[in-house]
Amino acid sequence: MKNLKTLLLLGALVVSQSAMSQTDFFGKFRYSKRWSVGIQLSPTHTMCDADHFKANFAFGAHAKYSVSQTFGIKVNGNIGTLSGSRDGHDISGNSSKDRNNTSDGTQYFNAGNQAPSDDSYYFNNKFKDLNVTANLTLGNLSFIRPLRKWQMYFFTGFGAIWSDVKGQYGQYQTNEQAMWDTWGDQGFFTQKLDNNGNVVDLISVYKGTNFTIPFGVGFKRNVNRWLDLGMEYKNHYTRSDNIDAFSFPIWRNRVFDFYGLLSFQASIKLGGKDGSKEHYDWLNPVENIYETMDTLVMIQEKVELLLLDTDNDGVADYFDKEPDTDPDAYVWGSGVTVDLDKDGVPDNKDKQIDSERGSEVDANGIMIDVDGDGVPDYRDEELNTQKGVAVNPRGETIKTSGDVGGCCDCSDVMLPAIIFDNGSHTISPEAIGVLYSVAEKMKSCPDLNVLMTGYSVRSKSGSQLAQQRINAIIDYLNSNYGVPRDRFIMDTEGSASPGLQYPARRIDLMKVR
Repeated sequence: MKNLKTLLLLGALVVSQSAMSQTDFFGKFRYSKRWSVGIQLSPTHTMCDADHFKANFAFGAHAKYSVSQTFGIKVNGNIGTLSGSRDGHDISGNSSKDRNNTSDGTQYFNAGNQAPSDDSYYFNNKFKDLNVTANLTLGNLSFIRPLRKWQMYFFTGFGAIWSDVKGQYGQYQTNEQAMWDTWGDQGFFTQKLDNNGNVVDLISVYKGTNFTIPFGVGFKRNVNRWLDLGMEYKNHYTRSDNIDAFSFPIWRNRVFDFYGLLSFQASIKLGGKDGSKEHYDWLNPVENIYETMDTLVMIQEKVELLLLDTDNDGVADYFDKEPDTDPDAYVWGSGVTVDLDKDGVPDNKDKQIDSERGSEVDANGIMIDVDGDGVPDYRDEELNTQKGVAVNPRGETIKTSGDVGGCCDCSDVMLPAIIFDNGSHTISPEAIGVLYSVAEKMKSCPDLNVLMTGYSVRSKSGSQLAQQRINAIIDYLNSNYGVPRDRFIMDTEGSASPGLQYPARRIDLMKVR
């Protein structure tokens, strides 16, 4: 029983603790902020047929939805300019400043991995792009430490670029007329002519949309509950040769162009329910589990304190109103010692657990009866009754006269009724003196037989209770005074006379005629 109480108490504490911490624990998983939106400013560069770096910029915006602490979907768009040339040092690391003169006097320009070439080239691309990427955050993969303020993430996805490019040959061109004659009719150029009809300004153009595959790496910092700052490098594989408008089918032309953006970003964290302050990106997936485990340890310690039972009465000290009860005492749920008759003697030591309310008792809980007449002193009107004398319920001596032995009249016998408590067949202390007088009368009148009538409510249980009461009286008179059982006749179907007191609680004794 005690183990069951312990389990129920522990279960109640865990449930209550879980309910109180629901918003703290599950709320961080279900109701944390998931959205972030922001802007970025990005220096741009290209890796194409004219990849000598030319500084330009793009401006854009982004929105991210965090599916989990480690995975998110991000939409990003930019508007800006891509620029490049073939007349200087390019980002591939190849030198482009060497010039060689051939035997026929033609000057060639060494343009890095496009060298040798007989042209120089410049372009500007007024572009717009839009892409969707999947982000994997490495900072949230560590389950054994709290999150830091910095995170690193990788991403890849797909998108598109809308290009509006113009390219122009520069100072090292040797034969624009030849270029026009070769490629002009295929739509690669527009051209300007001098007064003699010769090509003096050769311009390449492209305007269109191309598929892109963005990929890269980024870093971001958690500034506060609203703001993240970050930086990411995103390279775009275009699967196109049109970013620089240099798409002539010649050996030195690259097949696919790339462009990159180094973005400086600011993001505002949005979303969440029930006033959530944290964002999904900055929650360790098991950090709250660790906190809850700590809480459970605290609960265990509290439970151990709550289960402490110094007096071993089965009631924990926390709830025990009497923490020093005797080891063998019976106690209520509050730890108070059971004393059914309220006599001040606990039931485990009380030898008379049904002592009358208001009576004085001894150390054993027995009602004090100095003269031993069966009537406790608190209601005994005659405290010095002689031993063996019959008394009434008030302890007063019953005076009798008769013709047998000079004491009793056996011809006209009136016997008192015995009253029981409701629903009980236990002889009350008040009835003991009455039964003593009955026993004395029956011993003085050997021929006196007694009809014992019990009244009921005409039910089976009522008849049984009346019979039990009659048997209790017969047993008492037989065991204590030696009155033979065959001098009694039982009647459990009696009908109470109108006005009779306590008809359902009394047993009437009458002389058998």
